[in-house]
Amino acid sequence: MRTSILVLAPKGRDAAVIGSVLGEIGLETQSCPDMAALRRSLGDATTALVLSEGALGDVKPLADWLEGQPPWSDLPIVILTSRGSRQAGRGRQAFFQSLGNVTLLDRPLHREALQSAAQAALRSRMRQYRTRSHLEEITRATSRLEERVADRTQALQAEMADRRRAETALLQAQKMEALGQLTGGVAHDFNNLLQGIVSCLAVLEPTVPDGTPRQLFEAANRSIERGASLTQSLLSFARRQMLMPEPTHLEELLSGMGPLLERTLGGQIAVAVEVPPGLPAALIDRAQFESAILNLVINARDAMPTGGRLSMTAFAATVGLDNGGDVPAELTPGIYVAIRVEDTGSGIDPSVLPHVFEPFFTTKPIGKGSGLGLSMVQGMATQSGGGVRIDSKPGVGTAITLYLPSVPAATATPAPSDAEMASGAGRTILLVEDDAIVRMGTMAVLENLGHRVIEADGGEEALAVLSDGVEVDALVTDFAMPGMNGAAVVRGARRLRPGIPALIVTGYADTPDFGEAVRLLRKPFTPHQIADCLAAILPE
Repeated sequence: MRTSILVLAPKGRDAAVIGSVLGEIGLETQSCPDMAALRRSLGDATTALVLSEGALGDVKPLADWLEGQPPWSDLPIVILTSRGSRQAGRGRQAFFQSLGNVTLLDRPLHREALQSAAQAALRSRMRQYRTRSHLEEITRATSRLEERVADRTQALQAEMADRRRAETALLQAQKMEALGQLTGGVAHDFNNLLQGIVSCLAVLEPTVPDGTPRQLFEAANRSIERGASLTQSLLSFARRQMLMPEPTHLEELLSGMGPLLERTLGGQIAVAVEVPPGLPAALIDRAQFESAILNLVINARDAMPTGGRLSMTAFAATVGLDNGGDVPAELTPGIYVAIRVEDTGSGIDPSVLPHVFEPFFTTKPIGKGSGLGLSMVQGMATQSGGGVRIDSKPGVGTAITLYLPSVPAATATPAPSDAEMASGAGRTILLVEDDAIVRMGTMAVLENLGHRVIEADGGEEALAVLSDGVEVDALVTDFAMPGMNGAAVVRGARRLRPGIPALIVTGYADTPDFGEAVRLLRKPFTPHQIADCLAAILPE
């Protein structure tokens, strides 16, 4: 490293002599005529100072520079003293100490002493330079470490945020699961109550006279229908409703709903339905889909109290791997049949929009809505393998789009003819139902249809009947029963009577694994519905 020793010795030839002596050992010097020139030449590259004591008049510029040195620097200073100096005693020593790293050489100078002092100063300065290098490396390492710590901290914060979101989602899912189980259980018990009433009223219908008794009888039936609709909404919200999907053409279905929609909307709202030709069939449960559409139509009607326009548009939607926020996030790639229900109503406030699918959430006045309508719609779509998207702007209107799984073509299932229904009468039916009231009502309905009924209050009793060799043409069993559920009853019955026709009646159940196909019928059911099911499973 090139050395630079500043020399301030303005008297005579002192500076030239000092430069010559130090040059003998390879040290480069720079002579300064006065303190101001010395101050201007000072810098980090300065190796040392050689100062004549007699030239130290106003040392404040030098002292200020020395005071402001960086932490690694302690510039070596060699002072050539004079015994005849006016500065003497303690004051003289304090002055020298104030300059910091000072070495004193008394005159007359010896060549070896000056050279030795200069080399010692050089070694000291070299150690300082190494210290500077170490500090700079430490600073760089610290900076890299801080960057890594910052990056890792940011990653940890993101991970913690993801974990909090996951924990929140899990907690919400657990709440919804618990609420769903409670809702499903309530719906099951309520369906049993409705079934007992439906069966009894169906048996009593021929005996009800016209006039007020008939009006009351019909009012009771309408109340039952409303109760059944409510339980379907509860089960759809709870994701416990057993769906019976079938390929369905939306044009045919929506056309069939036309009269119902017109009565629901009244005369102030214009309705437009657009289903393009060649649209794939939707794989849906017709009853649940009709209920979902009716819920959306009622919500649209309530949003347009002074009239407006309601449009229902069906279209095919292709969902890819990355569709952003254009489609519900839960959709897997594929082709869906979508139906958009759009109104020109009051719209939904943005602060409310995130909550519209929450159960029991409603903006309607008390008594005007249960808050289950949109929950039921979302439940039906999700359970069917699709999803729901909602767009709304206050004062403009609301659009809700249902995405439903599609199939290439719809296969129509013809309804049983009167001859087929008649062929199912006069058979022996084993009825398994743990609820005595429901069992009594169902038994009366079956007997009215012309069947002979053997009743059992549980699976074990039913299997005992079959073990005794009693001839039975079909098995009708409830699903949710203590001890042995309907699926177990069917499996046990088919071990004793292989291929026996079986009908499971259920008010609430997750999709069971029967092992063999059986007919399913929801509670509450009408005599005509159970007659259709029996006609379908009984051989001619």
